[in-house]
Amino acid sequence: MQKDVGSVMALYPTPVTIVGLVKDGQVNFLTVAHVGVVEHGHLLISIDKAHTFSDAGIKEHGVVSVSLVNRELLTAADYCGMHKGAQEDKSGVFRYHFGELAYAPILDDAPVSMECRIVDSMEVGNFTNYILKPVHTFVQEECLNERGRVDYEKVAPVLFEFQNGQYLSTGKVIGKCWSEGKNYTPNK
Repeated sequence: MQKDVGSVMALYPTPVTIVGLVKDGQVNFLTVAHVGVVEHGHLLISIDKAHTFSDAGIKEHGVVSVSLVNRELLTAADYCGMHKGAQEDKSGVFRYHFGELAYAPILDDAPVSMECRIVDSMEVGNFTNYILKPVHTFVQEECLNERGRVDYEKVAPVLFEFQNGQYLSTGKVIGKCWSEGKNYTPNK
């Protein structure tokens, strides 16, 4: 039997990402787990307004990188989530380079990194929500399948669960989309 637990946001867990940006010439990395797919070609990152330094850098240049976090990057990612760029220089936390978008530092060791342009923003409560368009996506070769697509079992992205304040790991593939439903028999 289900129990009503109140008005609780229960769509967690969500992927943990590192958002790379530049503010006043300084590279900064911000851990963001309030992320989502808006449509097949756009994503959303939601930045708490308490991150004024990072938010100003995003607005200053209109570009960011968004990288998935795996187990190997988790400790550094958690560190970046615990410290604000206004108080601490986090530019040395990750190895990075720049691609086409000069102010979107790409993490060298991330399994997946996207250089993104900001196409829109909207404020909701204490968060600024940015709609992003990936310009380039970089994937570690060992994280690609035989068809050249991202293999998320190999990426093994870390997930964030807010209610209990914990990180989760992803598991094995348990079914194929647009196939599992073929076995469903409606009750009549």
